[in-house]
Amino acid sequence: MARNLIEDFPDRFTTNYDKNKEEMDKLVTVESKKIRNMIAGYIVHVMRTKNRPKRAEIAFQTKEKDTRRIRRGRGGKRY
Repeated sequence: MARNLIEDFPDRFTTNYDKNKEEMDKLVTVESKKIRNMIAGYIVHVMRTKNRPKRAEIAFQTKEKDTRRIRRGRGGKRY
């Protein structure tokens, strides 16, 4: 259900839990408060992981920074 809501209304949900609960109340009727809160929490989790850079990107950025440091002479002593 959460993934369907994100796919159908991607710009309505954010990483803010309380705002996601409000949006859920507007879009879907959920009889159980606990289920609504669980879905809103899962939406926060999904939105955070979407915005997080991939591990390969992080490794590339780190390698690129190290390369720049060596070129500028800050990479330690070279014999």
